[in-house]
Amino acid sequence: MVDSTQTQVSYPPEFLSDVDKFIHLANEMAKNRDTGEVSAAILFAAGRYNSFNFLAKGRTQEDQPAATAFYTEEYRKAFESNLNGVVGPVIGRSS
Repeated sequence: MVDSTQTQVSYPPEFLSDVDKFIHLANEMAKNRDTGEVSAAILFAAGRYNSFNFLAKGRTQEDQPAATAFYTEEYRKAFESNLNGVVGPVIGRSS
């Protein structure tokens, strides 16, 4: 259940559809692997993908601290929002 002091977050349907595709893939992988390993793989893949895109845009070493701060903060916000049910219910979490 979402606390009344929290603000519901709204995302475009296409974005949420893409998120669901990643989650579906992770759930499929978790059928044959430890969920902690799958979680670590997702986190590592996100870091690899985001760093590749950062570097592919011609950014320099001077840009890296700001990019690190940005991606770290975005992950923290997404993680906390999902834990708190702001983006939707977390399966397996009691209300």
